[in-house]
Amino acid sequence: MKNFASINPYTEEALKQYDFISSSELEEKLNSVHTHFETWKKKSFTERGEYFLKLSFLFRRDADKLAELASIEMGKLIHEAKAEVLKSVSACDFYATQSAQILKSHITEIENNNLIEIQYQPIGVVLGIFPWNFPYWQILRSVIPILMSGNTMLVKPAPNIPQCSIALQELINEAGLGDYVRTIFANNSQIENLIADERIKASTLTGSEKAGSIVASTSAKHIKKSVLELGGSDPFIILEDADLDACIPVAINSRFQNNGQSCIAAKRFIINKNIAEAFIQKIIDATKKLQMGNPLENDVNIGPIARKDLMEQLSKQVIDSVNLGAKLLFQSQQKTKQGYFFPPTILSNIKPEMPAYSQELFGPVMSLFVVENDREAIQLANDTQFGLGASVWSKNLYRAKEIAEQIESGQVFINRLVRSDVRFPFGGIKHSGFGRELGEFGLKEFCNIKSIITQG
Repeated sequence: MKNFASINPYTEEALKQYDFISSSELEEKLNSVHTHFETWKKKSFTERGEYFLKLSFLFRRDADKLAELASIEMGKLIHEAKAEVLKSVSACDFYATQSAQILKSHITEIENNNLIEIQYQPIGVVLGIFPWNFPYWQILRSVIPILMSGNTMLVKPAPNIPQCSIALQELINEAGLGDYVRTIFANNSQIENLIADERIKASTLTGSEKAGSIVASTSAKHIKKSVLELGGSDPFIILEDADLDACIPVAINSRFQNNGQSCIAAKRFIINKNIAEAFIQKIIDATKKLQMGNPLENDVNIGPIARKDLMEQLSKQVIDSVNLGAKLLFQSQQKTKQGYFFPPTILSNIKPEMPAYSQELFGPVMSLFVVENDREAIQLANDTQFGLGASVWSKNLYRAKEIAEQIESGQVFINRLVRSDVRFPFGGIKHSGFGRELGEFGLKEFCNIKSIITQG
């Protein structure tokens, strides 16, 4: 039975299919990364970094080919796909050059010549489980720091992007890292068994709440660490003194980038009543200009949803919300002959009982809320099970920072697009997960932070 299926969401054409990995091949790959851990952990940071500097070169070399493959396999706009590839390069370069300093052991005198040395040591094989919406960046932002800290990995990609995953593994192999990172097309039962296997020391997952709950509970059962980056319903708070000329283009980009399929996309737009009319009119006018179509064409703004079932789920969420009283302020009437398209949509009059209020809408749907004051904006922003990212828009930076400090999320951006960046930690709270990727904290997540105390 074929279970990893590559289907072009624009043409709806079945491209390639792959079987789940066999038990014997899975055992071979697990044993390989487990065995090679002993060699890898002894390499210096400089030696490890050389591998990733080579991988950086290979990504730049193959950027156009990788971008086109992502557009074909999951519908990402070609220019956004190219940007993702180059962002992956930044992770290679950063960790290759900065890991030695970040993980440098340090010694402190505590009392009477007693010394304490803090060391960051690798723990072994880490299992990574990854989504489809950023087929290169999501994997590499985890693989690179985990390996630079001395660990090895098994990588389980999403079932609808097998060709991107194979292309990524081929470049990993060409960079000389094939003994230390292996891709597995595993099923859920195999993943559960892997987490239980004593050779797997920890796991990391980017994906849905349901998947995160299973991985976290299974890891806890076997007393193993896990890091989870799950869904988001990020608030985009617009105060009455916001610069709309700067705000509107970012609002459009934040909600509709990656065809609306991003965990840290702005999904709930919380608008002060004094600026609501102007903001709503401008955002409708800007949304009307978005062009749906072939993601390989440079003038297209909205490509297809990555899978048919995801398109149908989003459609149901919107229909159910409207049936419960949500107002359909705008929905594009553009027609496409084929593809898993959902038209750019703007909803208002959203109440707590509606899917648009409490659920993550993973697609090009914008939810608008009008509030009386800052207190109400903060209350609404925090009235969610998610806590991944947020942004606040105001010319008064002191006021914006006061609000930012009260938002329950892993990161808040003031007058800027919420994004991940290799230089600072990324992750959420509540149902958006726990643990951190990227930056100094992401590099240390899968280290044994060891204290050695010496009597002077």
